[in-house]
Amino acid sequence: MPPKDWSDMYQAQGNEAIREHFRGKYHEPDNPCGTYGTDGTTSDDQAPPGSVCHQEDGTSGTPERPYFSVHEEPFQCDGKALGAGVWFHDIKRGQPVDQWVCSPLYVEAITSCEGADFGRLVYFRNSLGQWQQWSMPMSLMAGSGEILRAELLSLGLEISPVSHGLLNQYLQKHKPKRKVVAATSTGWNSPSLFVMPRRNIGSGDVIYQSETANADDYCKSGTLKKWKAEIGNFCLGNPILMLSIGAALAGPLLHHLNRQGGGFHLKGDSSTGKTTGLIAAASVWGKPERFVRTWCATANGLEGVASQRNDTLLALDEIGEALPKELGNIVYSLANGVGKARATKAGMARATRQWRIMILSSGETSLNSQMQAFGRQTRAGQEIRLLDTSAHRTFGAWDDLHGREDGKSFSNAIQKSASNHYGHAGPRFVEQLIDSGKIDQLPEMLANLTNQFQAFSGQEERAAERFAIVALAGELAASFGIFDMPEGEPTKNMVQLFNRWRQERGKGQSEGNRILQSLSDFLTRHGDSLFSDIADSNTHVRDRAGWWKETALGRIWLFTSEGLRRAVPGYEIGRITQALEQAGWLAERGGRERAKRVKVNNRPLWLYHVREPDS
Repeated sequence: MPPKDWSDMYQAQGNEAIREHFRGKYHEPDNPCGTYGTDGTTSDDQAPPGSVCHQEDGTSGTPERPYFSVHEEPFQCDGKALGAGVWFHDIKRGQPVDQWVCSPLYVEAITSCEGADFGRLVYFRNSLGQWQQWSMPMSLMAGSGEILRAELLSLGLEISPVSHGLLNQYLQKHKPKRKVVAATSTGWNSPSLFVMPRRNIGSGDVIYQSETANADDYCKSGTLKKWKAEIGNFCLGNPILMLSIGAALAGPLLHHLNRQGGGFHLKGDSSTGKTTGLIAAASVWGKPERFVRTWCATANGLEGVASQRNDTLLALDEIGEALPKELGNIVYSLANGVGKARATKAGMARATRQWRIMILSSGETSLNSQMQAFGRQTRAGQEIRLLDTSAHRTFGAWDDLHGREDGKSFSNAIQKSASNHYGHAGPRFVEQLIDSGKIDQLPEMLANLTNQFQAFSGQEERAAERFAIVALAGELAASFGIFDMPEGEPTKNMVQLFNRWRQERGKGQSEGNRILQSLSDFLTRHGDSLFSDIADSNTHVRDRAGWWKETALGRIWLFTSEGLRRAVPGYEIGRITQALEQAGWLAERGGRERAKRVKVNNRPLWLYHVREPDS
């Protein structure tokens, strides 16, 4: 069978080196058309890429029609000259018939994941003569196999327009002895193995399996040394850049910390450097132009991207382009790491996509402002999952320009370097994390860092931990030599950003503050038109929200339940009155009930007694 480390060699040495490796180890000059049966074995238990014959009945020895054969070069068969590729040799009406199926393609292994998600690991030559590998799901062969053929054609495999139906037969008949575990998402497969589309970090015979073979944004260019000098070391003195790169490196920590995803939204004016922060973060894992996506996408589309970024980073630019009606649900979905439940054609539940990612977003407005502009309210859970972080610093998003003349030239320098040097820091971080032996210590390390963040509510504690996870990633990266920074500096930066986030958000629960503000604004706008004196039975009010009464403590507003919902849309009565009570705005209550029974025009009504906000 092919060596287990061949995929690493494929990455390091390229197509021709692997081809020669296979030829040198497996090819037999004296048997250019060795036979091999349906189990993938030859007469001498070798399966050589080079020239292989595969019989339908699984027997060894001299091939008897019908059988498949694979040839990398033109060859002679029964006196006929045939070209390179996969051939099906049959007999029709007593005469031998040879049908070309596709260009050279070998089936190296059977792949599966816990008894499901079966596939085939294939190795084939494209139209440019280059060899490629793909772990393809067997599900693509359903029906006529058009989806599979379309994907292979897009990868450069040449397929017969006449005999293409034989491709499914060839792939399913060929059952090699090698079995490989298929990973259907990137990220941690075990504490010692991190799976990426075209490489594995750590130890284990596992391969990434996807419906699209070219869905690999984790490409690399340049060197880690240059990235460190021209991007990583610029984090010193720049909390926003430290947050961006730290968030990118924090993705692999979530699994071992047993934490859900979540992230940060960089908000600020145009051309301040927010997008540059995303570009720097993306360069940790891949080519920024491909790795940074926009909010202009459907929920289903973002689910697909998130599942490809499991245990790493999802960078989304320009929240202003998001679909307002889906924005809130998208934030919940991305942070919680679970896609929509969907049904098969038979009505059965399909397996839902799952992921665990750090999110880094940017935009000129906050999440709350973006949703309010279209008449929608944000929930505290949405805000905590995507923390608004101001990108207004000394020079745009930056504090230390490291010798550059202004914020724009500093941003340009980062963007230029990120276009040439990318895809090194993230994999190196994972390598060092595995080799360090610190994985089991991560929860304790996080707890110690979180203690340095001062939080005053449950929501603030969750936000503090998110900043602490980024601080932990930064501290580890500095200790691994990924960038140069004194110990404790990443934590200091994150504490600073957290304190600023807490000050801008205001004290207490954000949701409660929003309820109070909404009610106060409602009274300012409609206090004179939707309410009347409860003692005045003659005044007619259209679309009444309640009444008012004067007391020694000031005016008390008596809301109907419908009026209170109108004043604070998007919240249940119980949540509204809880916020009023906690703020001391609930003037009277009827025993255990927050509403009090009052007679209005001889009708008993349950009304909510709200104190004048300014009193």
